[in-house]
Amino acid sequence: MPASPSTGSTVESPATSEHPASPSQAAATLTLHRARVTSAQPAQPTGPVAAPASQSGDHLLIVEVDSSSIFELPATGELLIGRAPDTQIRLRDPSSSRLHARLSMGPKGPVLTDLGSYNGTRVNGERIASPRLLQPGDTIAICDVVLLYRRRQPAALLRPIHDSIAPLRERLEEELDRAQTGYRTLSLVVVDLTGLAEVASHLAQVAAQLSPSLRSMDCVAQDGERRLVLLLPESIAAQAVALAQVLLQRMATLTPGARAGVACFPDDGQDSASLLSGAHAAADSAPALQVRTASSAVTRLRVGEHEILLADAAMLRLYALLERLAVSELPVLIHGETGTGKELAAQVLHSRSSRRDKRLVSINCAALPESLAESELFGHERGAFSGAVATKVGLLEAGHGGTVFLDEVGELPLSLQAKLLRVLENKRLVRVGDTRERPVDIRIVAATNRHLDAEVKSGRFRQDLYFRLASAVIVLPPLRERPRELPILARAFLAQASAKLGREPLLLAPAALERLLRYAWPGNVRELRNAMDYAAAVVSEPIVETEHLPPAILSATAPPQPIRQDRLESHETQALPLAETPSLTQLARAILRIDAPDKLAAIEDAIVQEALVLTDGNKSAAARLLGVHRKVIERRLAKDAAPSPPSRA
Repeated sequence: MPASPSTGSTVESPATSEHPASPSQAAATLTLHRARVTSAQPAQPTGPVAAPASQSGDHLLIVEVDSSSIFELPATGELLIGRAPDTQIRLRDPSSSRLHARLSMGPKGPVLTDLGSYNGTRVNGERIASPRLLQPGDTIAICDVVLLYRRRQPAALLRPIHDSIAPLRERLEEELDRAQTGYRTLSLVVVDLTGLAEVASHLAQVAAQLSPSLRSMDCVAQDGERRLVLLLPESIAAQAVALAQVLLQRMATLTPGARAGVACFPDDGQDSASLLSGAHAAADSAPALQVRTASSAVTRLRVGEHEILLADAAMLRLYALLERLAVSELPVLIHGETGTGKELAAQVLHSRSSRRDKRLVSINCAALPESLAESELFGHERGAFSGAVATKVGLLEAGHGGTVFLDEVGELPLSLQAKLLRVLENKRLVRVGDTRERPVDIRIVAATNRHLDAEVKSGRFRQDLYFRLASAVIVLPPLRERPRELPILARAFLAQASAKLGREPLLLAPAALERLLRYAWPGNVRELRNAMDYAAAVVSEPIVETEHLPPAILSATAPPQPIRQDRLESHETQALPLAETPSLTQLARAILRIDAPDKLAAIEDAIVQEALVLTDGNKSAAARLLGVHRKVIERRLAKDAAPSPPSRA
């Protein structure tokens, strides 16, 4: 069972001693020890209690200034909280509103709603602005009254399984924010229940098998008809794998075909999409009743001296398409930025074709001198021009029976484009200085980082040649769009670089990986390989840290500059030049000039807006910059649209 890393001593709650208490819970417990316990049950309410005959087993531990009590919660219905005589949970604190909050009991647990109270309702220290589903152990603060939500049965026995992935995705985003700002870990486990008929009808049995091993902080959801996703905050890969193995052993009685995949933050990805796809890919490749990790769920293709690592779903599909195209004779046009592996794709097309026993001739069209390009491609006869002292076979003719790879084909001069088109159509060529046509049997694979359709419209590329080359088109995505593969490639290149230098394998620190994932990679895979070669050469320790990365990556991924307080000149956050650094006196004067009913809120608004400006509107990045949770940013942005709180009753 995954265990949460402990950063200090904890105070156990008497109601649920198997789980460590949060600081707010610990404080409430200490208050309880000092308080006078008046009774185990609250005073009889004057109003009706919803469904009193059916108890849920849940209860509230209510701690007031000088007393405490326990209120048993019904299984269904609604409970009003406040000072009014007809409330079911009556408070004596004069600062609370008459109708302060409402508890709605439902199948997933109690939902707490603030009823527009003057002083607000807080859950775990955060003021709620919308209905909040309570979890066992949550602490509710209403003025000076603390209500602790408890569940007598072990929480694992009532572990809900969400019927869609949406709630888990939302929770995953929140946990990623916490993990990134607090240097924590989390894991995802995907359990594939292939072979289990009518999964929906077996959910109760599945939940019974899952629940004993899950903590209150864990989350489970269905993803499709046959898969469950488990979110395990503050757990590492070894813990998640151990849990998945236990779950599969229990599932064996339901379905012997169950299997699981595990992906962990930060090693397997730092965004929700990468982690989910990694866990699903690992489950796809796992044998029955076994667990695979995302880092091991890699497809390896051997092409000549090269080994190609594929993990991204798009790349797997593209290379499967290359395998199918290889058996045909169609010309193939490969689009992609520099360094994305266009030549490797061409090698796959050649090595998997019937021409693999013949040559693959690679021609960099951008490197051909314009004056010699025709001779290089088509060859020449002796004496065809000054300096032609011997007959030369051209590159196209040298590829007879095999494949010719035309890299950067968009750089070919228009005059050569017409001659190349004739070779493709007639399968014959004429050397420079000769009149005889020579048969040539070649398959053309072309590559470019240009948009050839735009080049056609501008007149820089022949339309008829474009149509001839583009019988089949492959578009290779850039490395920045393959976050699932980047950690895998980085570690593989680092291992190769270490081996070349004759040193022990190096580890990649999470902070360094985070920088790599934030970099745009204009040079793509080639640039990543060079970066890992550089890191292996300069690092003296066994771990590659951030400072060991190339300077270009460090400068491009430097953290945002601190918020410039001079932007508090007005509530609209008007910017001043970077060179102007205000003194504390100037800052104080700027703050004093803010004209707003709630000056403190206006200052907070200005800081939040500035953080959003510095992070291009990215709420998660703005939250990390300010050292707060993303929800703080969202609540601040939603505050202006919220109605003013009513006066206290």
